[in-house]
Amino acid sequence: MNGLKKPRKKFIKTILILFLSIRGRINFKNLERYGSQNEKTYRLQFEQDFDFLKFNKELYRSHLSKSCIVAFDPSYLPKSGKQTPHKGTFYSGCLGRATGGIEIGSLGIIDLENHTAFSLETIQTPNPKVLKAKGKSLVDHYASIIIERTKTIESISKYLAVDGYFAKISFVDQIKNSTKLELICKLRQDANLKYLYYGPKRKGRGRPKKYDGKVNTKKIDKRRFKKIHEDEDVILYQATVWSVGLKRKINVVYAEFLDKGKTTNRYAFLFSTDLEIAGILIYKYYKARFQIEFLFRDAKQYTGLTHCQARSESKLYFHFNMALSAVSIAKAVHHLNQEKNMEKEKKPFSMLNIKTSYFNELMLNLFLSNFQIDPKLIKNKQAIDKLLNFGKIAA
Repeated sequence: MNGLKKPRKKFIKTILILFLSIRGRINFKNLERYGSQNEKTYRLQFEQDFDFLKFNKELYRSHLSKSCIVAFDPSYLPKSGKQTPHKGTFYSGCLGRATGGIEIGSLGIIDLENHTAFSLETIQTPNPKVLKAKGKSLVDHYASIIIERTKTIESISKYLAVDGYFAKISFVDQIKNSTKLELICKLRQDANLKYLYYGPKRKGRGRPKKYDGKVNTKKIDKRRFKKIHEDEDVILYQATVWSVGLKRKINVVYAEFLDKGKTTNRYAFLFSTDLEIAGILIYKYYKARFQIEFLFRDAKQYTGLTHCQARSESKLYFHFNMALSAVSIAKAVHHLNQEKNMEKEKKPFSMLNIKTSYFNELMLNLFLSNFQIDPKLIKNKQAIDKLLNFGKIAA
């Protein structure tokens, strides 16, 4: 990346290793304990700007496949402290209710070939009071994040996958009016949909007939929905219909879920604003969107996404993005770069094993430097490899 001075580059490299090495909470005091700088240095460095959007885009270019889409998803983070910026009441999916804390909105890149997600950029959500004072809703804020980064998103993919919360006219219209992106989303099971009329035009005065009855979402008309795919897990039907709530034509896929080929009562309506896309791709893209949830999980469990104790928006921004980017880099270096062996399949990604390996390396380097042991000696290499793998578990 151009424009970064040598001290800043050195710090970014060092902090990435620390995020992947530290056991326990990743806060400024622990960074001082495990790192080579004092606490004040880390606080000052966290306050400085860093272009994570550009950084992660370069990571995507060098490691991910060409078959990618972009996903956006908010995530609740528990946070206490009266001076925490934008602390408020946000919905927590784990708790199933709104509760006190903070929220981040994350853009991620979904690699369809490698079945994984990379972080692109994370932005903290203003609390409801701040949004109300600005005359904006939560949906307006989410839409503005995407619109402001349209150029970067469109350079990766024209498809943006979001969950069912975003199936709102206020969100869809803003994205479609301000960008060239096509949405992949999920409808409510009681969505108000109408079949389009393709019959002959009626003679005489009056507006031509547009619709041909309402879609019964509990029992679709399989003469109008075309069957496009079937396997042991799902049967897919596709049709272009009119959405009353979104006030536009949408490309809908009805997914009828199976259990080892047997029918169940589970179904879902997925849709895209792209009327030309194949139905199987709508299903595939929406299903792949869930990979961003695994990115949140790994960052919360292993790289301290919820550990920052700062009271500055800049420091919190740096910490959130560094925690998610550290997981992305771990995937790129230790998972996607594995050489394909004809005899053995690629090992599954294990963030726990990577974290264990980095911690072992941190401690081993401390011992080697203090006891003045040369790690390059042939007789030491086998012992060093054994120590680096100490404590790993099978993924």
